[in-house]
Amino acid sequence: MKNIIVLVAIIFLCQCKKDPETPYSNENIVLDNAQAALYFHTIFCEAENAWAFIDSLDYKDGKYPLKENRLTIYKELTYDQSTKMATIEYSSWETNFLNLYGTVRVRLEVNSYRREGKVANVFLDDLSINGQRVAGQAAIKFLKKVEDKDKEVEAKDTYSFTLLEGAVIHEYGHSMPVLISCTISNGGQYERITGNKTLGKSDDVWVYSGVMTGMLRNDPNLKYTNTVLTTYEDNKGEKIDGRIYFTNDCITAKKGTSEIKIAKRPNIVFWYNCKECIFGSVTHID
Repeated sequence: MKNIIVLVAIIFLCQCKKDPETPYSNENIVLDNAQAALYFHTIFCEAENAWAFIDSLDYKDGKYPLKENRLTIYKELTYDQSTKMATIEYSSWETNFLNLYGTVRVRLEVNSYRREGKVANVFLDDLSINGQRVAGQAAIKFLKKVEDKDKEVEAKDTYSFTLLEGAVIHEYGHSMPVLISCTISNGGQYERITGNKTLGKSDDVWVYSGVMTGMLRNDPNLKYTNTVLTTYEDNKGEKIDGRIYFTNDCITAKKGTSEIKIAKRPNIVFWYNCKECIFGSVTHID
């Protein structure tokens, strides 16, 4: 028996209509998993940045707009100290090549930002990304700040990101069925390796590793496990860093490697390449 590796590149920032009677192709499995990872990464970044922004204002009650055109395009952040709730409201707001509309709510304890063990709880009740409704809850926990021995190098922040059961992304369009459900139960780990000294997000580089599980189209035959390969060996036996590097200038991620497992299907390994994902499917032949 021989194994044939087929490499395919896909651009995944599109909404593809899928016939529910047609089995999912490997292209669509990679598309949906990579897109989900990017959507929830964006939510993590938006919530973490709101935490930083409210902390810089000493957790004072208030409404803080980030405007382009207040009537049609804007982002506005409100903090209510009595409920400890920050509300981020979007109208056609673009970030990381994605269009956000609706609200994200983040519960923030006073004086909690970058304090070990402190948690920000994220609620997704009325949010759409690129026209796809995203719902669920998440928790961001600050783990520690790692100082580099070289004092010229900035400290690195580390967080855990837990995506609770019930987090879903719907198909493109109004009141569409669930495309993919997503859970990160043991806490994926984020490390910000640059951008810690500034409040803005544009210079942030996040490195992520973790395991996401869930189901495609509520189909029990399409239960998946998507694991970031933190290290793996190439065909020369050299160890490669497989963690996912997210930057603000890439449509997907700068680099990274993940493996998707679905029962009774060959495993799929895919690589991020800034503007596209390249995957290898293993086909067994006699």
